[in-house]
Amino acid sequence: MPHMKITMPILSEDEQVRGGVYLCQVGNRISCGSCCGLYNLRGVTREGLRQLLLQRAAEFAKVPRKIDAILGFALDRSVLEGQDHPVPEFHHCVFAGMITNDGERIGCMLHPLAAGNCGVDWRGLSFYGGAACRLYFCPTYAELEPRWKLLVRAGLEDWFEYGLIIPEHRFIAAALGALEARLQRTIGLSVLSDHSLTAVARLLRTRLDWPFRNPDAPLAWNFFSTRLTDRPECDAGPSIDPLIGRMLRELDTLPKHAREAAMLLEELLARTASAIGIGK
Repeated sequence: MPHMKITMPILSEDEQVRGGVYLCQVGNRISCGSCCGLYNLRGVTREGLRQLLLQRAAEFAKVPRKIDAILGFALDRSVLEGQDHPVPEFHHCVFAGMITNDGERIGCMLHPLAAGNCGVDWRGLSFYGGAACRLYFCPTYAELEPRWKLLVRAGLEDWFEYGLIIPEHRFIAAALGALEARLQRTIGLSVLSDHSLTAVARLLRTRLDWPFRNPDAPLAWNFFSTRLTDRPECDAGPSIDPLIGRMLRELDTLPKHAREAAMLLEELLARTASAIGIGK
């Protein structure tokens, strides 16, 4: 396959944020609501969450933009949706809804640019207040290499998978670090073809459907920057590549499956490296 340089518009926000790569609202289908507690629900599925977000947006469109009415919406949604969250100390914000202009993505219904708000910023009525919404940046902003952030931002296809993957900076660093070690070179958008980027995205999607995942582990928890989020160790033996070991840990792998899981990751990495070699 001939080399095709991938181009992606540089977002104006890139130069304004810590780490030089903006990660929150980056396209008509790509945005992250993990820090809003988006996935802090039980039994989360893509379509189930999508329908919930669409329902919230439809209901909020009917709410008068007055303080009492907005707070009443939050109370009604909290009663309707319940408060049984997997990570009880982290808030799940009912003002996260679906934005549906030229695509679908997660967004804040209190934002001044959101439909119906006429430029008024209502985020001060959210649980953490407007300052947190404006100033908070998840650990990925500071902890992940810029070239890897750009790969994730360009390679994933929608808000659901993006929001589950981009906060997982330790998993991304381990996976892409292990891949680069096998390729014996660094990878970035400027050197990858469309075919190669697709292969990298497929590797990252391991986070979504890992067959050896502990079902009792929270679906998402790396959105915190103020608490310890290290996962328990998953020992696959002394002969395992440390980066593979890190991937096992960040995928919440059940220890009883560690050896089998490590072999699967080796296979996935080899397949991805081969695809990049073909598609370079």
